[in-house]
Amino acid sequence: MQQAEYKDFLIKFAYWAAIILIVGLFIKFLLGPLTPFLIALAIALPMQSLARKITQKLKVNKKIMTVLLVVLCYLLIAGLLVLIVFGVASFIADWATMLPEYFSDTIQPWVTELVSDTLDKLERINPEIRANIEESLPDVMATFSSSVMNLSVTVLGWVSAIGAGLPNFMLATVICVIASIFFALDYDGISNAVLGVLPEKAQTIVCTAKRALGVILGKYLKSYMLIFLMTFSEIAIGLLIIGFDNAAVIALLIAVFDILPIVGSGIVLAPWAVIKLLQGKIGMGIGLAILWAVVIVVRQIAEPKIVGKQVGLHPLATLLCLWVGLKLAGGIGMFALPISLLIILELKAEGLIFNKGNEIQGGA
Repeated sequence: MQQAEYKDFLIKFAYWAAIILIVGLFIKFLLGPLTPFLIALAIALPMQSLARKITQKLKVNKKIMTVLLVVLCYLLIAGLLVLIVFGVASFIADWATMLPEYFSDTIQPWVTELVSDTLDKLERINPEIRANIEESLPDVMATFSSSVMNLSVTVLGWVSAIGAGLPNFMLATVICVIASIFFALDYDGISNAVLGVLPEKAQTIVCTAKRALGVILGKYLKSYMLIFLMTFSEIAIGLLIIGFDNAAVIALLIAVFDILPIVGSGIVLAPWAVIKLLQGKIGMGIGLAILWAVVIVVRQIAEPKIVGKQVGLHPLATLLCLWVGLKLAGGIGMFALPISLLIILELKAEGLIFNKGNEIQGGA
């Protein structure tokens, strides 16, 4: 009996290890190239369903309505992305361009005055200290100035790299739009063709996975809406305490950046805090730095709990999936890995895979 249990454990372990390996390899090597088509399918599904409902009520041409809805959806998404990307790029480029001039006109005189006052105080204690510092001061300032100039060039290089990557992004966007139209126009035919080549058991698994994916995505949307509102509230309250005007509008924009994978609120709060410190507004600079730290800490603690509670995963498992997915495939992997795991668990709960006594065959 003990030997049978041990064998059963090994089979289950090997089965789940194989599934995790397959999912990991897919995310690592295939998710990137397939992303435009997966995005296209994700947009086509609700659009074709909406087009079907509209045509039933209004008695208009379904194909025309489908294409119109898909194009409008992409135009809306494109408009939001253009506002965000160009707003951030413009802010960074302007800041990087004015940094050398700001350094020479504002920072350097301020540092010189601060050092001079410090040296006067040190001279009263020990005159030799002032002489030694004054001797090395030009080299220190030259090094600092060079670092500022290099930072400016580096940041502008990042902006240029974003511009250089636009052609590939545009090509991927065109592929997404075309694929979405094809998916939406002939969704039933494509679905039947794919299911038709699969055995009956596999058809059931695919249909169940599709239904589970819709439910999971809905829960994810609800989770990240809660996270977005939480971040917005934190930043708005923090900016009001620090003393900024238009705190709600600024908090809304920063919360949008924070909800984006990889980007985060630091893209705004970090340079903003540095600028305020360099301007001599120490209180505001420290306040922004503290606010940034609070947003990061709260997000890291709350995200696994909120997402895990909504989708039904333990917070530790959610945190593990988010981290491993991030390392495997960046921001996309953060969502793809936990969603894949949840679909597998749903298929297991339905008895479609990993049935006791017939694990490897998925209960066939």
